[in-house]
Amino acid sequence: MEKQSSLDHPSGFSKKGIKVDVIIPTLNEEQTIGSLIQSIRSSVFDENISIVVVDGGSTDRTAAICRSQNINFIVQKGKGKGRAIREAVEYSKADIVVFMDGDGTYSASDLQLLVEPLLKDEADMVVGSRTLGRREKGSITTFNSLGNALFNRAINFAMKSSISDSLSGYRALYRKTFNDLVLFGDNFEIEVEMTVEALIKGYRLLEVPIRYRLRKGSVTKLDPIHDGMRIGQTLLFILLNIRPLKFFGILSILFFIAGLYPASQVLYEKIFFGEIIHMPSVVFSSLLFVTATISLVMGIVSELLVRSRRRLEYLINKRFH
Repeated sequence: MEKQSSLDHPSGFSKKGIKVDVIIPTLNEEQTIGSLIQSIRSSVFDENISIVVVDGGSTDRTAAICRSQNINFIVQKGKGKGRAIREAVEYSKADIVVFMDGDGTYSASDLQLLVEPLLKDEADMVVGSRTLGRREKGSITTFNSLGNALFNRAINFAMKSSISDSLSGYRALYRKTFNDLVLFGDNFEIEVEMTVEALIKGYRLLEVPIRYRLRKGSVTKLDPIHDGMRIGQTLLFILLNIRPLKFFGILSILFFIAGLYPASQVLYEKIFFGEIIHMPSVVFSSLLFVTATISLVMGIVSELLVRSRRRLEYLINKRFH
């Protein structure tokens, strides 16, 4: 994975005939959505750039503000950010889709950074990294930063990548690339899914540094505990589907190491006293060693299933493409 180290904006924006949709999921964003739309229009004056707002059932003036701005406005059928993004892409007819939040935390002036690498064929997905860029003080809580770092480490360990911001909601990719990703998440886990799916399928993922600002007016919809657990569960299932042998292999090693201490105690008693005094240690160590063996076998079987499925997918894609 590559990283762009400069915040300087590239010259030019779109190629002739390439349509770009900026997709903005909203839910009660009346205090920021109007200024965000104006900011996008003033930052990028191009007839090939359109704004699509998909609203998840706002009860404030978000819908009225969007309709007065003469943009593409759709009402979400389901609930959750992930479903909103999928519905908006189904609605879109653009070549490139850009996702950004409607709370004013992302800067419209960074749009060029995300779209230009796609137009130059330097990447298949471009992610705006808050970690690499400039963040206003207090824009991300310590708890959220810690969670993001843990998810990044898990992905990088499993995929041998160097992701710095897997949870960024500011990203751009070709619509055909998005449609090739297998995405099930209905909420905030959609970002992790897009990141991991792109890496699984071998797409070129480029991170660019962006500005990240304090949320203005609205209250965050992200529940650090509930959504964090949901994102973690999604990530766990994805990683199990990618590198099962590595996952179960680590579990096997941990169980084996844990079983060494009670086993050594049993051997010590047998050698120096001629009998085993602590019988529970025998049972406990045996249980740990058996669990380690079962974990290893599960990893091998799961790895065989995953590789067989990938071969089948490859043959199907080769036949129909």
